Amino acid sequence: MKKDYKKIILDLNETKDQRIQAAFKLENIADDASITAMGKALLSDPSPIVRHECAFSLGETASPKEAGPYLMKAIEQDESIFVVHEALMALGTLGDSSFISFVKKFLYDSRKDVAESAEIALQRLTTDYAE
Repeated sequence: MKKDYKKIILDLNETKDQRIQAAFKLENIADDASITAMGKALLSDPSPIVRHECAFSLGETASPKEAGPYLMKAIEQDESIFVVHEALMALGTLGDSSFISFVKKFLYDSRKDVAESAEIALQRLTTDYAE
């Protein structure tokens, strides 16, 4: 029986590890439904570790138009610097220059870790790294 990773990632009865593994499986599928499931988990999972891995996986999808809005919302709303850091890195990895102005807003964030993450993400967005 084939596992439905889109359900697993959102099912809080599953272990954190199972939800994280689902994110990794969905990152490889990277269709709209998979990205939506990861995005919903990024914005709703109670575990910062799971949200962090969802942000990472969204960055690996090579789908900036679909993944970007979820990552930007997490950057603006998540209380965990751990998650905000990874979401900024994911935007950089996606490599879409349309994220530059958004990322620049965080270069002078009062949280030093966030500002440094924005700096690295901006470097990724403005170099050949993202190719």
